Amino acid sequence: MAEKKKNDKERYQKIGQVLKNNTFQRILIGAVSLVLVFIMISEGAAPRKYKLTLGMASGFDIRAPRDIENTMKTEELALERVKEIPPVIKELELANTQMLGNIYEFFDSLDNLRSKIIPVMESGNEHGLSELLERENVSVENPILAKLPEELQEYLFRRDSQADIRQLKDFLVKQIMPDITTTVITEENLSEVLQNFTAEIEEKVASFEMQQVAKYILSGVLVPNSMVDEAATEKQKNDFIEAYKLENPVMIYKNERFIRKEDIVTADKLDVARRLGLLDEENRPDYLFLVAVFCILLMLWIILALFLRHFARKTFESRNELMFIASVIVLTVFLAFMSKEFIPEYQSYITLGFIAPVLTVVFLNIQIAVMVNLITTLAVSLMFRDNFTFLIMFAISGTIAAFLSANANQRRKISLTGLVTGTVNILVVACIGMMEKKEWISILYEGGISFINGILSVILAIGILPFFEGIFNMITPLKLLELADPNHPLLKRLLLEAPGTYHHSLMVGNLAEAAVRQIGGNALLARVGAYFHDVGKLKRPNFFKENQMSENPHDRITPNLSTLVITSHTKDGEQLAIKYKLPKAIRDIIVQHHGSTLVAYFYHKAKQSEKGTEVKESNFRYEGPKPQSREAAVVLLADSVEAAVRSLPDKTKGKIEGLIRKIIKDKLDDGQLDNCDLTLKDLNEIANAFMTVLSGFFHERTEYPELEKKTTLNELDEISKIMDDKKEKENESGNPKQTEEEIPSD
Repeated sequence: MAEKKKNDKERYQKIGQVLKNNTFQRILIGAVSLVLVFIMISEGAAPRKYKLTLGMASGFDIRAPRDIENTMKTEELALERVKEIPPVIKELELANTQMLGNIYEFFDSLDNLRSKIIPVMESGNEHGLSELLERENVSVENPILAKLPEELQEYLFRRDSQADIRQLKDFLVKQIMPDITTTVITEENLSEVLQNFTAEIEEKVASFEMQQVAKYILSGVLVPNSMVDEAATEKQKNDFIEAYKLENPVMIYKNERFIRKEDIVTADKLDVARRLGLLDEENRPDYLFLVAVFCILLMLWIILALFLRHFARKTFESRNELMFIASVIVLTVFLAFMSKEFIPEYQSYITLGFIAPVLTVVFLNIQIAVMVNLITTLAVSLMFRDNFTFLIMFAISGTIAAFLSANANQRRKISLTGLVTGTVNILVVACIGMMEKKEWISILYEGGISFINGILSVILAIGILPFFEGIFNMITPLKLLELADPNHPLLKRLLLEAPGTYHHSLMVGNLAEAAVRQIGGNALLARVGAYFHDVGKLKRPNFFKENQMSENPHDRITPNLSTLVITSHTKDGEQLAIKYKLPKAIRDIIVQHHGSTLVAYFYHKAKQSEKGTEVKESNFRYEGPKPQSREAAVVLLADSVEAAVRSLPDKTKGKIEGLIRKIIKDKLDDGQLDNCDLTLKDLNEIANAFMTVLSGFFHERTEYPELEKKTTLNELDEISKIMDDKKEKENESGNPKQTEEEIPSD
């Protein structure tokens, strides 16, 4: 048994490892999305025939050519109604008499045993009650009594219990048994009846001991007093069914639509179609067509996978991003399928398919968006096999929509994408219409629908952005811009409760944004993450130097406690981020922006104050984790650089650059950048970006000459008055010319 449990545990562990395997998850996401798309496209592209099988979703509206009864449905309803008919019950005449006799037999036996045992017990007999009962062969004489617990047996064989026993006998014979005889008791409801009478005993019998005795008696004597007459019941049900079918037939009348599009074909509808002669049972599935569709889709999926693997490795290895891409493709195909089913006349012009490139470029990037648009267009074109316009329009307009949405950081700009895309749709429809020599009225009508398609696609994309953000835990530039608003409640708190930290965070945001943009990362994410990276300091703002106005509370506590306070601000920040519902990408930066770095100041302070004792460096490090993304790593570097440069007494260009490169090297040597994919070239770019921003911030300023200290305010007033008098004289003489020396300098 132990070996079997061990093997089962190992098997479950292996299954769990397979399920967690990235390769397996990628294959599963691809397979599920491929199957879903295949089902919709093969169904939407199937020829319109009455090819019905049980359980399938109908692709047609089918009407009855004449009146006909749905016999299977009538039978089904009759069988449902017959369940309400109670069974025919036959009374067992001797059962009630037997139960009453058993009750009398119990009490007679009990009286007999009491008369024998009680005197023996009172005479000081050394044998116990159980032994005396065994001598009297109680298990045979009174089986119910034998089953009673020992404490109830002892209670019954007390001399003062006689009155309670007599009352219990009267209660059972005169109150319970009359009710039992009028109750229908069968094998099916025996336990329920016993439970009901047990409740009555608990309500009406005062003595707890007698309640328990009564329950044992009732449980021992209660037997079914009725039984179901199967033959009579079956005949009654059959008679009812036949009568019901004659009086309540389910009719399908002429021209009534008895199968609708998307209805699941049930057995009764299939039977009606067969009896009406509408079922083409000779027509078999077009397996060649289905195999061809599947193979084309499979090749498209392989192309997409290869593209992601070679040109978007991060997305290829991200389960959430792959699920997002799969969901966008499935959703687009579904919208196209619905348009084909419900708007067959202009199905290809209003598929809302442009949501795929718009959503993909907003969440991921332009390269993936263009590829997803291409794959989706080719897949959906299988559904519109005879429509050349669809393929051209969605290939062109979808790509344009992706480029227009690439740098859209406001919903208004994305909305403009809809107008431009709609306009391009009109041009494409017009060009193809002229190629095919269509009527101008038809071209205008199709162009108008295509224009609406472009606008509605973008509106739908904007509407479902928040749902995709929540479902796939992804973040968009629009969301980041909303978080960057200074009026965000958490940033407002930071400004009011920890102003030093707030301004430090703004500077870190400027540094991080510039550096991440330089290395090709998500600059907006880095900036917003930097704004929130130190929100954990709100819990104890006065413990951090930038917020201290007077005394330093660290002077009154030990270095170990100081370190604990300092390092806890990352976890405190994560809790605040969760409370204010910040996205996971921001929370990751908050937790990772110190990695596992050493709080050097308090570490050295502890070593000085605790000489002679070992000071563990691990006790003075942040818990981590180390930065897992380029953005988090840059925020870590920007945080350290900003604080160090601000405290630098001599802020010359050379000193600042040297300090920046030293900090980056120290973090690299300390292993803080091990888990992110920054290269040495990236680190050099980051240092240059930091230098550019800080040089502009700490640039040298021109010193304005001050007036001599002896110059007083009264003297300044006199000088101004002299100058005014001089100007008046020049104006009176008609010579307003000023010399170069008289012109005030800026």
